[in-house]
Amino acid sequence: MTNPSPAWQRTLAANFLLLAVYAVVGRFCLYLSLAPGYASPLFLPAGIALAAIVTYGPRLLPGVALGALLINFLPLPAASGASGALALPTMAQGLAAAGAGVASALQAWLGMLYFRRAIRPEIGAGRDVLRFLLLAVCVTLTSSTLSNAAGVAVGAIARSDWLTSWLTWWIGDAIGVLLAAPLCWVLFGKPRSLWQRRRLLVGVPQLLLVTLCVLLYVLVARWETRQHLEGFRLKAQQVGDLLQARFSEHERYVLAMARAINRYGRVMSASGFDKIAHGYLDQRPELLSMAWLRPVNAAERAEFDQWAREKIDPDFRIIAPKSTPSHSHSHEPHSHSEPPPGEHMVTLYIEPAARRHYQGLDWLAEPVRAQAVRAALASGRPVASAPVLLSLPGEGSGVVLLQAVEPGDGQPAAGMLLLAMQIDSYVHGALSGSDFPHLQARLVDRSQPGPTTLLDQLTRAPHSEDYWRKLSFGGREYELVLTPSPAYMAHQHGWQSWLVLSAGLLLTGLLGALMLLTSGERAQIQQQVKESTARLREREARLQAILDKAADAILTIGGDGLLVSANAAASRLFGYAPDALAGVPLATLLPEAESDSAARLLRTIANGATHEHESSGRRADGSMLPIAISVSEVELPDGNIFVAILHDLTEQQRAQERIYRLAHHDPLTGLDNRLSLNLRLDQLLAQTRRVHGAAAVMFLDLDHFKKINDTHGHATGDQLLLAVADRLRELLREVDTIARLGGDEFIVVTSGNVTPADATHIAMRIVHALAEPFQLGGKTIHTGTSVGVAMFPQDGTDSPTLLQHADTAMYAAKSHGRGNFQFFEAAMNAATHERLMMENRLWQALELKQFELYLQPQVELASRRVIGAELLLRWHHPELGMVGPDRFIPIAEESGLILPLGEWVLQQAVAMLQRWQGQLRLAVNLSARQCHGGALLPLLDRLMAQSGVDPALLELEITESAAMQDPERSRTLLRELRARGFTVAIDDFGTGYSSLSYLKLFEIDRIKIDRAFVKDIETDPNDAVIVTATISLAHALGLGVVAEGVETEAQLAFLRSKHCNEAQGYLFARPMPVGEFENLLQPGNLDQAHRA
Repeated sequence: MTNPSPAWQRTLAANFLLLAVYAVVGRFCLYLSLAPGYASPLFLPAGIALAAIVTYGPRLLPGVALGALLINFLPLPAASGASGALALPTMAQGLAAAGAGVASALQAWLGMLYFRRAIRPEIGAGRDVLRFLLLAVCVTLTSSTLSNAAGVAVGAIARSDWLTSWLTWWIGDAIGVLLAAPLCWVLFGKPRSLWQRRRLLVGVPQLLLVTLCVLLYVLVARWETRQHLEGFRLKAQQVGDLLQARFSEHERYVLAMARAINRYGRVMSASGFDKIAHGYLDQRPELLSMAWLRPVNAAERAEFDQWAREKIDPDFRIIAPKSTPSHSHSHEPHSHSEPPPGEHMVTLYIEPAARRHYQGLDWLAEPVRAQAVRAALASGRPVASAPVLLSLPGEGSGVVLLQAVEPGDGQPAAGMLLLAMQIDSYVHGALSGSDFPHLQARLVDRSQPGPTTLLDQLTRAPHSEDYWRKLSFGGREYELVLTPSPAYMAHQHGWQSWLVLSAGLLLTGLLGALMLLTSGERAQIQQQVKESTARLREREARLQAILDKAADAILTIGGDGLLVSANAAASRLFGYAPDALAGVPLATLLPEAESDSAARLLRTIANGATHEHESSGRRADGSMLPIAISVSEVELPDGNIFVAILHDLTEQQRAQERIYRLAHHDPLTGLDNRLSLNLRLDQLLAQTRRVHGAAAVMFLDLDHFKKINDTHGHATGDQLLLAVADRLRELLREVDTIARLGGDEFIVVTSGNVTPADATHIAMRIVHALAEPFQLGGKTIHTGTSVGVAMFPQDGTDSPTLLQHADTAMYAAKSHGRGNFQFFEAAMNAATHERLMMENRLWQALELKQFELYLQPQVELASRRVIGAELLLRWHHPELGMVGPDRFIPIAEESGLILPLGEWVLQQAVAMLQRWQGQLRLAVNLSARQCHGGALLPLLDRLMAQSGVDPALLELEITESAAMQDPERSRTLLRELRARGFTVAIDDFGTGYSSLSYLKLFEIDRIKIDRAFVKDIETDPNDAVIVTATISLAHALGLGVVAEGVETEAQLAFLRSKHCNEAQGYLFARPMPVGEFENLLQPGNLDQAHRA
């Protein structure tokens, strides 16, 4: 089974489908549009859009907008003016199409709002049909008004066409809504059952009527087209006749003039030609020129040239055309060359004057012209040439008509008359003279095997309905094709076909509304009958449905104690087959009813003060189950009955047991939790007190549990806790109490008269048992426990006291090395009290600024110059006096005070370095909590950024023990410190883990040899060897060495001999207050400070 596609994909596909349907149907409808072609009297997409948006919601509006934009942006194949799209420049077309898209989407959205508010989806009532008609009329004003306004604004629609276009657009959208919306709802409308039944009653008749209206429209439109084509053919025939008449007139004229010239003298003078030419050309502006050509042979050439220069033009010369019109783009006569020697037919006179640059042109020097000249000489009749290149730029090619003037007695021709015309302008003139500006023409010269097109205005291939005419001119055959322009045909559509279509479609829409009303009323009647029948059946089946669907068992019991009915839940509850409980006595299911009459019992329960009565029920297999019963007595005319609702309490009781267990037991180990421990301990102490006995409370804390958790993971830690609980259960009696307080802390309470010796034995067994390795998930885990024991009544008489004293004893056991047990002693309480008092005083000391900073100089041994100092913390208490660091630092570490205290120390250290301005280095010790917390690096970054101190002047010291608590985290921290430029040192080297591997693991700058090795280097060879080896190893690793606790000159000499770098101790100076140390840095004392 494939997963359904996401909602956005379905929405996108639906929009694309709506866009495609809208565009295709819209393009078809726009073919019905009338000129100027902005709107159609039938626009079905308006109804399609409304139906889709009403049914599927506004998420399909993008499909409507894009579909409307598309059909208004892309032009129809027809010419401009018949197009269904707006025939605009690209920018204007885009703006108008966008306006139409927005208007169409807005119209569909407004229609949806009105439909959902005022019309029921089934459109079944007369009120709904009338409102639907009102919607079709009113809502469609939106698109027609806004779209036409946008078209006028961008210049797509002429202001004179606005009203016609708006009316057509509105009628087309309104009819489209009336027709297309019901047809679409027949396909996908809701409710589906009603609209599917309307397919035959509404859908099929409307489709047939729409098809009939469109066919009738097409027939009427064709009749109109034929009527207009008849008028076109009449005009086209007039144009053809006019062209042929003009051609024939030119032929007759040149022939008559040739005969006249031949009759009255064969010599043509310039003045005589001027009169002849202007007399003819002035009345025929479609002709370009008239010329007189004179033959010249080689013998006459020189004499002719001299005569022409004297009589016509001093610059006169015979020239040859450069090329034919199909090969040349030059029209300048001066680009023509001198013709070769031989016979010539020279242009002697030419009118009008603008063409006299043509004088001297030899018509025998170019093949096309020569062919026409020879044909005219041979025939003695007017001869038209093939297309020749005209002389002026932009004139292109033309045709010349030649007529030879010859005596007819065998003598050579005296000359030739020439008429020149440009075909484009000549035909245009004939078309404009027809008083019919909508003709398009094609003229083809078919005198040669390869037809030559002289003019082509057609925007399509010619067809049989066009006007065809053959023309003759100068012995050449021409084919003339005339067609009406598409704009003419579009404008000639009459209103008859439009009115036929609009009226037919409007009637179809109204008929569809009537069929909607008819089918809706029928469906309403059917629905009312169906609903009445359903209500009757519902009344009959309601009680049984309630009984069968209820989650609880429901029994109907008569006054005689027999079951009248039972629902399915009752059958399942008591294990009976369906319908098997009817007639069964209530006592069979409810043993309690055996001792009393069923009616009395049920009435007692019904009138009871409690909502439910708890009892026991008996299943068909004889097993019992706890149930809760509530009863109602119903009074009926023929006697009262009881309705009992029974609820199985089995799961409820189990849930209560689970809740109790969760409230009193540890969820991981199943041992008693703190609440259960307190309850059982109070009970045990009360019992022991009554018998004057004794009891032991043992507080257990696992050793190294945090390390195991961090190293092996919390899952292994949980497994270890479970294993510890199992071992304790094996060791102790069932009457003893074992509890887990949380984490790795357990409590054991022994019952009976337990002596201290018994408690010792039990504690030893617990310590030994938990010291044995644990095999957990393929891992061997070693742990142990520290046990504190408090005895009742010696160490306390109540639970809180005993638990507190056992906790104190446990801490004492841990302080003695873990893996042992300790009994509570009063001195422990005093020590604990003192520790708490010290912790409180420490917090007060930080707030009251009782801590002081001391500095002990660090000396470079080679020069005995003070190169830095170590910052030491002292506590000056007003009552306790000066408290040593060994007393308060451990307490600060355990209590967490070391973090704010360490932050204060670092702030003071940076402030000192800022005051010293880079003269000395300052070393500061870091605690284990600082190193393993997450606040150290951000604190240092902030202090360095605020102070501008060079990080290399601040040396941060960390002890071996602190570093090895979490080697990987320490390694990361030291690397980050060095990356920031701080100097890093290992303090008290040799006193911690004493492993050389960390020197390779950790990134440090120097090590500090502990004073314990330095003090006896004069007397203890082992210490001397250790110090020597440490210095050598450090130097080999590139580390500096600082010796602590140097007190004698002998120690100094030894360290110098071993090349120790630096030292500090009482030999140089004791720790001193900051002010005293800074006094040494004054100009007068600085040298003294450098020379200790």
